Amino acid sequence: MPDLQRLQITNAAKRFVAHLSLLIAESTLYPNQHPKVISQIKQTFGALEEALQLCGPFYIDVAEKQFEFEGIPFYELRRQAEKAAVLLSGKNIESLYFTPGVTPQELAHFVQLLGDKARGISAQAMRQALPQAGVHHISLARLEPEKAAAEGPKIAGGGQLYAGSIEANKLVYQMLQAGESVPMDVVEKVAHDITTMMTRNVTSGLALAALRDYDDYTFTHSTNVAILSVALAGTIYTDQDLLQRLAKAALLHDIGKTKIPKEIVNKPGKLNDEEWQMMRQHPMFGVSILEQQGTADDLAILITAQHHMKYDMTGYPQVAGMEAIHPLSQIVTVCDIYDAITARRVYKAPLPPDKALALLMRLVGCDINPQFFKQFVQLVGVYPPGSFVRLSSGEIAVVTAVRPTLLLQPLVNVITDRNGTPLETPRPFDLAAEANTTLRIEQPVDPVVMKLDPLKYIV
Repeated sequence: MPDLQRLQITNAAKRFVAHLSLLIAESTLYPNQHPKVISQIKQTFGALEEALQLCGPFYIDVAEKQFEFEGIPFYELRRQAEKAAVLLSGKNIESLYFTPGVTPQELAHFVQLLGDKARGISAQAMRQALPQAGVHHISLARLEPEKAAAEGPKIAGGGQLYAGSIEANKLVYQMLQAGESVPMDVVEKVAHDITTMMTRNVTSGLALAALRDYDDYTFTHSTNVAILSVALAGTIYTDQDLLQRLAKAALLHDIGKTKIPKEIVNKPGKLNDEEWQMMRQHPMFGVSILEQQGTADDLAILITAQHHMKYDMTGYPQVAGMEAIHPLSQIVTVCDIYDAITARRVYKAPLPPDKALALLMRLVGCDINPQFFKQFVQLVGVYPPGSFVRLSSGEIAVVTAVRPTLLLQPLVNVITDRNGTPLETPRPFDLAAEANTTLRIEQPVDPVVMKLDPLKYIV
């Protein structure tokens, strides 16, 4: 499935959940025939039809006061959907299943039954009542307690974790812009999942940082910096609690930008002096947000303050009396710069990884710590895991693993023939194999330009 179509399906499901949550809320406040309820049924049904047309039958899951779709938590909808999620959880309803053929009347009956306290609160009671009310295209699914206990806690898969992290970043920015506190429980959950993933398989985790599946740089950037920072720090530190604190700090390092006008943050060009002075304040804006939070980790506050301070003690903000920059702040700085220059923006193409490393090399000793740069290069290589390359044969391959001592000869999966036709099954190849005397990487390629779905080959 092309990544654009995947994104369209996820967004359609999210729109439906947003409308359904509002419909459930309206139905608890007004009688069934109230104009607001009738109007919301129409809007919710329209969103449901769109989702069904795009993806066919689908499940919406309920977990931890929020909705999920295909393992992706809709954190962004938390504020508006929490009441509906709690209502469903209170009835022990853990999943809703929607199939083509559903009618507005079925949707109305479903919501009516959901709010009917006279029928009890159990999912079993709802299951029996739905067919009797003529609801045949909306059903309930519930994981039995014994099965749930046997399965144990769920760890999100790579693609779901990445998408869920984007959702979490959106929620953080949404709540801050509304004058509310940072949802630290969500940030903690994502930081835990990132740390667990990187501990289990750092190569696969690094490949996720190569994903450019979302248009909004603000949200992908924080996720990528967290992934890269935990990977780099993991070559030095083994304390899992420290790595998780680092992941949380990296996810939050740019929250001060919520206090900067969007037209400055997203300006497609060079900032003027006044705009640049405003932008330079975002680290201390972030510190203020975290300090007001009261529950923020000291490490998150420190990294937020220091991530634009340079190795030679220049950069910003300038703090009187500061003699050293924390090593973890220096790690975040390396990853922050690397992700920024390799990101695709509306106004610029991404810098290929090899050219990005060449640029970073020029910053060694002034902007970035030489030792951390060396370890970063050994970690991500000239062609990082998840990057797409053209081979000397004309074939396209995706890098699957890097060798610290053979940076130009990674392991790859060949995914197209020399004409660009996708192979039915990717072909693993070791560019450092003794038998290989001719095949080499010619240049990095942009999967978007090549019309290849990164998720298909990376996750």
